[in-house]
Amino acid sequence: MTQLHAPTSAIVIRHGESEWNVLGKWQGRADTQLTPAGRAQARAAAERLLVDGVSVDRVAASSLTRARETAEIIATHLGVGEVLVDDRLVETDVGPWQGLREHEIEARWPNYLRDRRTPPHFEAPDLVFARAEQALRDLMRLTRGAGQTAHRVLVVTHSGVIRTVRRVMQVHDRRLHNLEGCHFTIDAEGNLVAGDFVALVTPSHVTTNDAV
Repeated sequence: MTQLHAPTSAIVIRHGESEWNVLGKWQGRADTQLTPAGRAQARAAAERLLVDGVSVDRVAASSLTRARETAEIIATHLGVGEVLVDDRLVETDVGPWQGLREHEIEARWPNYLRDRRTPPHFEAPDLVFARAEQALRDLMRLTRGAGQTAHRVLVVTHSGVIRTVRRVMQVHDRRLHNLEGCHFTIDAEGNLVAGDFVALVTPSHVTTNDAV
């Protein structure tokens, strides 16, 4: 008899507040650390999931420290075991914009941010989408269970990745605070579907998004 698998979904969120978020710097692949506030946000996010009765079967993360540590804090509080780390979830390579503030980018590349243009060596959206989409598919496949019980994976990644995936899918995109993101599922035809936005903590202030 063919074993039926319950549907699997993903909650894909941005990491907690990082040191460069506070400084207003574009991070890209820079391996920045969480601030104490970022760690507190991760704990608050886990508590929010518990209070709301949102079950999580697996936690995964980008290999960059700010995402991995956020995921580890949440996984520990939820009691779901070790975090699955996936390099395909790392932030967009922003090339020469790494470490710059928005006014510095504007001074050297006038109107690029307004027009959503990117400099040389900035990772192309289709490349970001290809690696992130496959990572999400693989994680949902790993997390699915037999029978009628739905399963869910929580994925901690980066604003640039989430926003790029949504834009390539041609669905509504907006700036993301720390610990904000959205739902993803796989439909009956095997297509990745972007769902509603989700916020696991109340934002204290706007932080820099590594996305154009």
